[in-house]
Amino acid sequence: MTETTTTKTIEELVMEIPKEDIVQPTIPVKITIGEAADLHRYATEDKEFLIAKGLTEEMIEDLSPRAKFLQDKQSEWNAVYQTALTNTQAWEGKIDEANLLQRELKNDFQFALRNNNDALLKLRNITEGSGNTDLMQDMSDYPKLATEFSSELEAIKFDNTKLLRANELSHELYDLRDKVDGAKSSSKREEKIIRDKAYTYLKQLVDEIRAYGKYAFWNDEKMQKRYSSDYLRKKNNKNNEPEENEN
Repeated sequence: MTETTTTKTIEELVMEIPKEDIVQPTIPVKITIGEAADLHRYATEDKEFLIAKGLTEEMIEDLSPRAKFLQDKQSEWNAVYQTALTNTQAWEGKIDEANLLQRELKNDFQFALRNNNDALLKLRNITEGSGNTDLMQDMSDYPKLATEFSSELEAIKFDNTKLLRANELSHELYDLRDKVDGAKSSSKREEKIIRDKAYTYLKQLVDEIRAYGKYAFWNDEKMQKRYSSDYLRKKNNKNNEPEENEN
């Protein structure tokens, strides 16, 4: 009987990472991917010295597939994030428009209904309250109130296109609300979790190879830099720069 061995795919290995072991990116993911490519080149050039200290050639060659996998998962997460961001921006824009329109409608209706106490009471029921949910309902309520007191509005030459827009906004905000609520929890999306796991999987290998590089070239400052993050080094140097005093 012939034994068969199965090799797990990168995706399978990534998905096996426990949630408690996930490392959140501390530098931009595109920088991480670029530095992994640089590290692969350095480690390949220094392969003889690294292997002499215990690093395996397979570890060096595994850098590129892990980096490419992270690149793919970052693209998938970016698509989800950008959609969520677009929906949020659209929501905020329509909320601003609805707030402005509500102020105009309140002013119009208060003047048109100024001599009708029953109508003013109904108007007060609309204008009371606050928050986005209440605003959505207000946009729907004004057109209905306008139908009931159309003669009073005609007397002040009220612009009925405001009511059409209010009704449209009530529907548009309703449709966007669920999408915006989803955007708030987008960090819990499967695409985000897989991206973070892919980042963790790459970082584990990057850290290990860098550790071997620093060990192998412990007495060579130039070579030490090859096995550290250029991004973090520049960032730390910038943070440590003395502030200029203004005269």
